[in-house]
Amino acid sequence: MVSIIVNIALVLFLIFWMGVAVWLVVKYENIFGLHPDDPSETDGARTLNMTQVWSCWFGFFAIAVYFLFN
Repeated sequence: MVSIIVNIALVLFLIFWMGVAVWLVVKYENIFGLHPDDPSETDGARTLNMTQVWSCWFGFFAIAVYFLFN
């Protein structure tokens, strides 16, 4: 019974997490684009920010899928 509840919670989390990814893609320019407050920010700094966000996203997704199928 507990494993069914945990699996349902993981599925709901994965649906929510994919929604977060869609939101990140839709708001890409606002989140990762040029910042008017910091015109000296380099392309490399923006790429690093984007890489960190997507690494965390994929990491949480992979852990949730792992626990869902084990």
